[in-house]
Amino acid sequence: MKLLIDEQLLGCGILLRSIGYDVILANETGFQKDKDLVDYAIKNNLFIITEDNGMVTLCKFRNVPHLHFDVSLKAKIIIEELKKLNIFS
Repeated sequence: MKLLIDEQLLGCGILLRSIGYDVILANETGFQKDKDLVDYAIKNNLFIITEDNGMVTLCKFRNVPHLHFDVSLKAKIIIEELKKLNIFS
């Protein structure tokens, strides 16, 4: 499934694309409003990755597959990386 990377995560999207993921960056769609991006994702069968709470609300309401890259998910990733480095609190 293709990924639609929202504007807050463009750097991550570029990295994902460089390692082979099929990525469309929000700024490549010509749309800026959450509603328009969600419509675009539905039309093109895209999985959305975003930090935006408003976008997540629309995705849930419209039943669009998505990943909410929020602070708790970021913290989990940081903790896992710290564990790998044997750095504990």
